[in-house]
Amino acid sequence: MFLHLARRLLSNTTPLKSSNYFEVFALTPTFNLDLAALSFVYKRLQTEYHPDKHAKSSALEQEHTAQNSALINEANKCLKDPYCRARLLLKIENFDPNVKTMDMEFLSDMMDFNDQVEMCEDNTTLDELKIVNESAIAELYVQFEQHFVDDELKTAAERLAKVKFLLQTRDRIDQQAEFIIPDDHEIRVDFVICLLNS
Repeated sequence: MFLHLARRLLSNTTPLKSSNYFEVFALTPTFNLDLAALSFVYKRLQTEYHPDKHAKSSALEQEHTAQNSALINEANKCLKDPYCRARLLLKIENFDPNVKTMDMEFLSDMMDFNDQVEMCEDNTTLDELKIVNESAIAELYVQFEQHFVDDELKTAAERLAKVKFLLQTRDRIDQQAEFIIPDDHEIRVDFVICLLNS
């Protein structure tokens, strides 16, 4: 059914223009999205509206097909990302997802946590910090969904704003991992020396 509705929506002679990416796939706006259904419709539509499949169409039709294909890719990328999906849900409700003020205690905690990440010099500790960060992100998404369902949009947006900080910390953790020498570095060096001397 989703595929049929999406096809009908995209079959217009003019390219589809929509900021509601759920509409592109004819899916009901929800945070707890059926990603399997999204993937199914996306793959079918991307195959159908791939520019190469319309090489013999008129120049105008090829242009529209290319625009629809780009929109399908853009919509799929956003809906697969829980943060982007959550922001979209708030926008659909005409609620600005950008929070102007933040909880100062939370910001202080984040500064301390990021300091721990930047000072971390071993993979074991960094992995522990990553687990804490990912658990916090997951919990905030749960809280966002509950507040959104309860139509408490301001609180939902505040939870999402905290997620943004934690996603930035996720990037910092990944960057820090690149500077940490693996725990088995000395073992591998000894092994190489052993091979060279054999």
